[in-house]
Amino acid sequence: MNKTLSNRLFGNAFNLIPGIGPITLTRLLNHFTTFEAAWFGSVPEYIKAGLSEKVANHILLTKPQINPEKAFAELVRRQIEMVVFDEPEYPALLKEIAAAPPLLYIRGRKEALKQTGLGVVGTRKISPYGKLICDELVAGLVQNNLSIVSGLAFGVDAHALNVAVEHGGTPIAVLASDLDNASIAPKANFQLAQKILDTGCLISEYPLGFKVQKQNFPIRNRIIAGLSLGTLVIEADEDSGSLITAQLAVDQNREVFAVPGSIFSPTSRGTNSLIKKGAKLVSSIADILDELNLSPVTVPIAPETSADEEEKSILAILTRDGLHINDIIKAVDLTAQKINAKLTILEMKNRVKNLGGGYYAKSR
Repeated sequence: MNKTLSNRLFGNAFNLIPGIGPITLTRLLNHFTTFEAAWFGSVPEYIKAGLSEKVANHILLTKPQINPEKAFAELVRRQIEMVVFDEPEYPALLKEIAAAPPLLYIRGRKEALKQTGLGVVGTRKISPYGKLICDELVAGLVQNNLSIVSGLAFGVDAHALNVAVEHGGTPIAVLASDLDNASIAPKANFQLAQKILDTGCLISEYPLGFKVQKQNFPIRNRIIAGLSLGTLVIEADEDSGSLITAQLAVDQNREVFAVPGSIFSPTSRGTNSLIKKGAKLVSSIADILDELNLSPVTVPIAPETSADEEEKSILAILTRDGLHINDIIKAVDLTAQKINAKLTILEMKNRVKNLGGGYYAKSR
């Protein structure tokens, strides 16, 4: 067995010991240089590596209950790959952070982790305004060859990853559980997770058998920030977990970007607060690219498709912010049935965006 494979095999075995976290794993790897050597270590050696006597004895008592080869075979069977901190394949940006996970589990295209990325996070209660902003900014990031790094939560996280999928980009979802299909949460985003595997990947620091636990979301967020050149927050209230990710980005000396919003909107209070504290205000993709010193990719603008008089009457009242269908019906001298039909046609012509919840907005 070569060194890389044995390091992954025994690293995974250590990770299966309850209570053994990234700090302990890092101390073992630093002291023994390989997880295989650490696996066959003694209590005095573990103590010399910086572990407490209690943890050292816990490892010694638990090791016989774990079959490293069998546990690793389960990863292979589920097409879950691994990479260890000291391997060349380990993401360079993530390696820079103070609490980098010593082990990463990966499903999908492992090479996606080599692409430069931006974290995109925000509220679970995404508004039509948030969807519109997310659509435009994520599409622009994808066009400029940036991967989209996020969680798989409802709202901004899932919407950003979905936009990346739709535009043929590189979505990277960081989970707070293991990567087995049975552990993917929320279940409503299961199909999105499967789509991500085609062009991007799912990653986690947790071994098989580790289900979602609420307290691990903030821990997971350091990986989202750590994999990225910067973190973009699109809508967040004052106690949003997205603000934790933003603070982690600051701690990691990475850029923080925030989209401003109405002072009356609860989901803009967090982003507006970030801007007051020094986050880069984002009103277009250029704001992000300029801050990161990236040259924009020129994308040809598709010719605008024609619209008949009835369609023009709808376009005349629509804005980039979005308008509810009921307001459109009140303002346009057409039947509700006709307006619905025309909105569908305008969507097909890429003149209008359906923001969900009955809201429609004019495309650029």
